[in-house]
Amino acid sequence: MAEAAADAGVIMRRAPLTPNSRFSFEASEYAKDKGIFEPFHTLCYKSFWEDGANLGEISVLQDIGKAVGLDPDELKKEIDRGTYTARAQSQYEEATKLGVQGIPSFVIGRYFFSGAQPYELFKEVAERVLKEQAGQVDETN
Repeated sequence: MAEAAADAGVIMRRAPLTPNSRFSFEASEYAKDKGIFEPFHTLCYKSFWEDGANLGEISVLQDIGKAVGLDPDELKKEIDRGTYTARAQSQYEEATKLGVQGIPSFVIGRYFFSGAQPYELFKEVAERVLKEQAGQVDETN
């Protein structure tokens, strides 16, 4: 995985611990409601993989949120209040039913795959799904 990351120009350093990511999921939902999910999500990944940040700490999520334009105090208040707990739990349960056991995991059409994958796989699956949606491929294969 480290080799694939290096080939893609991504720095990966193993964090000293694996955080409980519940708060990061909830913070991501907050960012989504504020219209800046992508920058928040991207900086969370960078902070975790490159800097070893503990995404289980609300203060770390506040710093990340502030860096992308979120109100860090409001973010903490919404997490403390549990505003996004049910939504994050529902998504977790859905992912578990799909077979997700780690990150990254992907669902494209009816196809599920996990782990670092080459670009060619994404392209092949996306093309197959488009053909299936157009009725050009037997979907039972």
